[in-house]
Amino acid sequence: MKTRIIVNPMANKGSCGKRWPQIRAELEKHLGPIDDDDIAMTRARNHATKLAREAVDAGYQRLVSVGGDGTFSEMMNGVISDDRPIAPDLVLAQLPGGTSNELSRSFGQLSLGEASKAIAMGHTRDIDVFRADARGYAGNQVTRYGFVLAIVGAAATISWRAQRVPLLKRLGPISYVLMTAFTSLTYSPRAYRIRIDDEAEQNLPMWSLMLCSFDGAGEGLMLAPGADPGDRKLDLILVGDMGRWESLTKIVPNLGDGSYLAHPKVSRRHATRITIDSDRMVRADVDGESIGQLPMSVTMLPFHLKVAVNRV
Repeated sequence: MKTRIIVNPMANKGSCGKRWPQIRAELEKHLGPIDDDDIAMTRARNHATKLAREAVDAGYQRLVSVGGDGTFSEMMNGVISDDRPIAPDLVLAQLPGGTSNELSRSFGQLSLGEASKAIAMGHTRDIDVFRADARGYAGNQVTRYGFVLAIVGAAATISWRAQRVPLLKRLGPISYVLMTAFTSLTYSPRAYRIRIDDEAEQNLPMWSLMLCSFDGAGEGLMLAPGADPGDRKLDLILVGDMGRWESLTKIVPNLGDGSYLAHPKVSRRHATRITIDSDRMVRADVDGESIGQLPMSVTMLPFHLKVAVNRV
């Protein structure tokens, strides 16, 4: 199978690039020698999207992202057009090299060996894809396809702050711990207008809203235990109106095992379409990348993408 490797050398604070020779050697143990012409390095944000589209146009049948979930998401966005995959039989894969590698973790292939074996074996699983439309920070319309989660409110603010403070970004996962504590002590719930599927619009005060396709997320979070990434449903989690100390002591410490869902101000249900707006400026995030602000709509799309796994 003709395979293009898309490497993000800046993933995980640049460690992915430093480890690339080791990663390549492990992959070649399972796939055999890889031609240099089949390897593409990203040079800027969203470059993986362009590289993926070019690879499909050149006849590649399998695309492998080397990096984290953000790199995989960028690559995935390059193989979807007008809400449809541009090559239905295309196989996507992740070699874990980022800060967050939820795709690999969820399918039990976090080690390079297991991930490489998954690519070589030829087994695939179907995963869902959703479309998110939001207002960009410049006021433009932004569309992003996602596979892990879409978040707004406090959770999106934590992600945005952790990635944009240079010193914190260099700290890696601990930056999210620090920003989670800081945001919990400074962030106040917002009033939202929410429409879920075909239901009537609701007006709800909330601390955060999360739409999850996978059960976990980066930094060891278990946001939606039991979520099925191929059931064509999103797990909608509403974290309600709560004070700063309450969010810091009752929600944040329990995000790692999902027990925060037992809090009386947290609710969970399935949804396939949701629109959300607020009179205040509220950030929106898809797969760990800030895409803009509300209003935002999220829609589960009626197709699956195939991803490489080492067991079915």
